[in-house]
Amino acid sequence: MLYNYLKITLRNLARSKTYSFINIFGLASGLATCLLIMLYIIDESGYDKHHIGGDRTYRVASISGATGDTWAALPGPASWALKNDLPEVEEVTRLLTFPDIQHMTLKVTRGAETRQFIESNGYYVDSTFFRVLTYNFIHGRASTSLNSPNSIVISAPIANKFFGKEDPVGKTMIVVTPFGERNYTVNGVFDNTKQKSHIPANYFLSMRNTDMGTWAEGQQNWASNNIFYTYVKTKAGTNRLSFEKKLNPWFESRAGADLKAAGFTKTIFLQPLADIYLHSSVGFEFPSKGNITYLYILGSIAAFILLIACINFMNLSTARSERRAREVGVRKVMGAGKRGLIYQFLGESLIMCFIAMVVALLLVSILMPYFNQLTQKNLQPFDQPYLLLWIALLTLASGLLAGLYPAFYLSAFKPVSVLKGKIINHFSATAIRKGLVVFQFTVSICLIFGAIVIWQQDRKSTRLNSSHPYRS
Repeated sequence: MLYNYLKITLRNLARSKTYSFINIFGLASGLATCLLIMLYIIDESGYDKHHIGGDRTYRVASISGATGDTWAALPGPASWALKNDLPEVEEVTRLLTFPDIQHMTLKVTRGAETRQFIESNGYYVDSTFFRVLTYNFIHGRASTSLNSPNSIVISAPIANKFFGKEDPVGKTMIVVTPFGERNYTVNGVFDNTKQKSHIPANYFLSMRNTDMGTWAEGQQNWASNNIFYTYVKTKAGTNRLSFEKKLNPWFESRAGADLKAAGFTKTIFLQPLADIYLHSSVGFEFPSKGNITYLYILGSIAAFILLIACINFMNLSTARSERRAREVGVRKVMGAGKRGLIYQFLGESLIMCFIAMVVALLLVSILMPYFNQLTQKNLQPFDQPYLLLWIALLTLASGLLAGLYPAFYLSAFKPVSVLKGKIINHFSATAIRKGLVVFQFTVSICLIFGAIVIWQQDRKSTRLNSSHPYRS
């Protein structure tokens, strides 16, 4: 039976080459667009999922009592006080950045040759940083890489740029800081190409150093210098809500006097690590962050594009009803039941959708370099193992959605009428086709206008960000 359905489907495709091309290529275009958007959404949703103990790791942010403004960082002494005062805390760490250190020159002297490059996204961090956040180390030991003063941990691209294929651990780099040139020892190399983090780091500098370490240690006021991003990892089994309830009484006991002297109040709250990239909207946020609203919009666009492609498939299938009517009549006279005909036409739809998916994957491979350039990412179609499952589900859903109405419509023909050449186009069937066409054009126009608005806003945002002091 299945072989018979397949033979009939291939025969119909070969008999109507133009129709088959339009139908398959139209569906393939919609599926390719969906796959590209899906790849982007999967990539954006994958930030900070790799951290060990990430489900119990948080960033501590604050809210100003006077204005209600939120802020992503805390004063310097908050981190160690958290560790000392609250038994639920397993480990804590800080990260420090400001505009003057967004771009620093790194130098390496090897014999008579000196290599130097201006590098962006370098951060000062505590020695506990890699005990709280997980990075894939190629060289060196993560847990102890920042224990020594004036230690530096660099990304694989920077290591390749300065040292080639050599192991750089133990070698010296000169960092040109705002406080002068300082010697740093490379104690680790991490791979930042696979694991995605909301911290767009190219290198990390130990906060215990000879350039700004003394200044950082001297920040003991609880009301000023709220520029230390503070991450806390709680012990296994700690209830987040119970822990968060203890934070503000603790913060008041520690910071109350300094805040009162400064004339304002402040409360603190926890941000789950996995939520920061897409859901955080606090002040002093990292420049490289996503927006969950954009993903919802893109997901809706993908769904509507696929719906338009399926509607196009339905209309083309039903428009050819006269050419398939005699086939239906003969098959019914020969004893075929309605259920068998429905299965046949659904099978044809699924086979065509499978062919369209193969074409869509070819289109995705061709368009991927241009899509990566547009999104400024390095997406690969099969980097995500479960994407194959999504492709299978998308193919099945598209085949069923596009084939259900034509299957029921064509299988409902009466054999006596169609064999006499009398096909009755019921008002309801005509109205459905016209309604689908109107819906198709309405959605298309809305998507075109939406794309124009997004493009204009993106251009405006790009101009504003070009002068932003924290741009990456």
